Amino acid sequence: MDQIKSEENLARYILHKNYISALHKRVKYAVFMPAPNGETSVFRISCLSENEIWEIGNREVSQKRGLPLLGRADISAFHILDENLQLIPDNNPPRHANIVGWPSEKSEQKLIAMELAENAQLHLK
Repeated sequence: MDQIKSEENLARYILHKNYISALHKRVKYAVFMPAPNGETSVFRISCLSENEIWEIGNREVSQKRGLPLLGRADISAFHILDENLQLIPDNNPPRHANIVGWPSEKSEQKLIAMELAENAQLHLK
């Protein structure tokens, strides 16, 4: 797939309760923190129906990890690129991409993840 444009919408699927503030109906910053490999997995969801978006989460994330899909954090690629991070589409599985370019300092990662969480929309399953 081609380069991700800033106006594209992305979804970060949520499998852990501690990534959600149900009371405030918001995602917590931890959902965007990079994995030990320095990447945060997202899916390109522009031009998809709600059903198609949930289906990707069920098939590609929930079933593969053996954990229930609790929700997703939708965010515009603009907010990620605006934090000087990069979006690398690998299409493995289809529509998949990684957020890369995180600073090495955990505290800096946290500040960026907090900013992303602030701009993300929580959708509960």
